[in-house]
Amino acid sequence: MEKEPKSSKAIMTFGILVMGSAILTAFLYLISTKNPDFIGKTRFMFALTSVFGVSFQIYMKEFRATGNWKELPIAFRFIWWVIFAGNALNFIEYVISTFIL
Repeated sequence: MEKEPKSSKAIMTFGILVMGSAILTAFLYLISTKNPDFIGKTRFMFALTSVFGVSFQIYMKEFRATGNWKELPIAFRFIWWVIFAGNALNFIEYVISTFIL
């Protein structure tokens, strides 16, 4: 019986965090269409989903990627950076609009 590598447990944990928060965000969004009191909670969960997404991307790039980053196709790296920047900017916008403005 082989032991499961620790990295797959980390990927499963990130998957549960990202998908769970995304599903909860969608649920809260649907509720907020009928009850506007849930808009703040929906924005918070969307920001939290972005944080989990950025964390997962960093983990995959730094700890799971094998080989040289520059050897990956330019299209893959472009998509990776677009998703990373979108998630990071979403969280930054949430923090600025909530705590600064």
